[in-house]
Amino acid sequence: MWYLTCILLLAITITVLMFKGRRKIILANRIPGPDGYFLVGLLPIFLLGPELLIKHGKNIYRKYKGSLFKIWVCNHLYIVLTDPEDIELVLTNPKLQKKSKEYLVLQESIMGQGIFSISDIKKWKNNRKMVSGGFSFTIIKSFIPIFYEEANTLNNVLRAKCAISNSNDCDISFPVSMATMEMIGKTALGVKFNAQNGGCHRFVENLQTAMHAWEYRISHPWYLNKTVFRLSSVQHKHYQCQQIINQFTDEIINTKIDELNRSIISCEGEKNETEDEDFGRKTRTVIEILLGNHHAMSHEQIRDEIVTIMIGGQETTALTNACTIFMLAHHQDVQNKVLEELQSIFSVGDHDRPPTYEDLQQMEYLERVIKETLRIFPPLPVFGRSLEEEMEIGGYLCPAGTTLLLCPLFLQSDDRFYANPDKFNPDNFLPDACRSRHPYTFIPFSAGYRNCIGIKYAMLQMKTIVSTLVRNNLLLPSNRCPTPAHLRLMFLSTLKFVDGCYVKIIPRT
Repeated sequence: MWYLTCILLLAITITVLMFKGRRKIILANRIPGPDGYFLVGLLPIFLLGPELLIKHGKNIYRKYKGSLFKIWVCNHLYIVLTDPEDIELVLTNPKLQKKSKEYLVLQESIMGQGIFSISDIKKWKNNRKMVSGGFSFTIIKSFIPIFYEEANTLNNVLRAKCAISNSNDCDISFPVSMATMEMIGKTALGVKFNAQNGGCHRFVENLQTAMHAWEYRISHPWYLNKTVFRLSSVQHKHYQCQQIINQFTDEIINTKIDELNRSIISCEGEKNETEDEDFGRKTRTVIEILLGNHHAMSHEQIRDEIVTIMIGGQETTALTNACTIFMLAHHQDVQNKVLEELQSIFSVGDHDRPPTYEDLQQMEYLERVIKETLRIFPPLPVFGRSLEEEMEIGGYLCPAGTTLLLCPLFLQSDDRFYANPDKFNPDNFLPDACRSRHPYTFIPFSAGYRNCIGIKYAMLQMKTIVSTLVRNNLLLPSNRCPTPAHLRLMFLSTLKFVDGCYVKIIPRT
């Protein structure tokens, strides 16, 4: 008897959902896209795993490119945009700046109401304005010595790892990740994690565990439900990490507040004498910028922004740095051109000197190499926006309650915009080539209102790391990954390596 009751309840639930969403279903039926399976849509494809999701997603995208298309996952409708004009419309529309419901996973975790995941647009605008102050031109320039110091440490770490290998190769993904973690710790917080030197800092360790929990929820869609996730063993571990991260961040905030208060007291006389209106605003790190505006932001908001910056500034650049090194190893002609450019830049004065801001600005070919890497390996392969009211996009009336998906991973490998898209070709970013394409065919860090605020920071950091390694080493393919086609990737919260990123590193004589 009980099973009849369950069937009846299920039938009632399905009927209610279909009745409530009948307008959405009617409009969705007019939009092209794969039919999927009854009630579950394309959920089975998601259950194949994060690696196969990329393969199947690319096949579907290529089938329907040239038009937006729909996919159903259970009762949730996603509309995928493939046309750059439609993408620009969405990313520059002030009514479409709210992130999709999937970002609730980040809100419920350690990012909270940070600028990446926050839904309240008014608060987002206010917080973004204050956080942006920590990435000003003057402040970013001051970070270059830190980038170079950690790049040299990374160079030594990678050489040591390759030296103990019989084939002079190693997995560069973890060392590069720790280098970028140390850089963001020093530049954003003024904190040394000792991440590259074998240190196991509690913040770094628990941050990685918390991010694994997000990935677990994303790859197991039933855990996107908060109630179901609370019943899992992963939630308990995640909660413990969350408490440790919050405790550490609170300690940093309180310490910085004490330092700033002491600085204000000691410099009060100087302020009165000079009448310097900029006093108290000339800060070096993002946390100091935020604390300088503590009357406009709560303690919790500052904490959320700090964690958001740590994750955003580390995850994305770690992947791009590793992929750039990997692609240079597999394209000797490109690596030689990078080396020639560097030798020309450093031909004046001390050849082994640290790079200046002016040096980094002259690395035009290297910048094209990095952008081409971002084209093929965008760290954010997919992101979404919430459509809260009906809107015509691409000739179709899209229903309210839909998630609009933008897919840099597939958009940037579309042969409508890039000739031979699977070929690694830095000349795709020559000025004339860029002018010939729609600007929204290249959006590795999003675009429009909610684009990444750390793009300039990331480019200077990546140029410093890659140029330092190329100046000191010959990069070659590893036997473990003999061609770029052997590099295995998966889509979780960001693009990730399945089983590492192996490169052979030979010191230059």
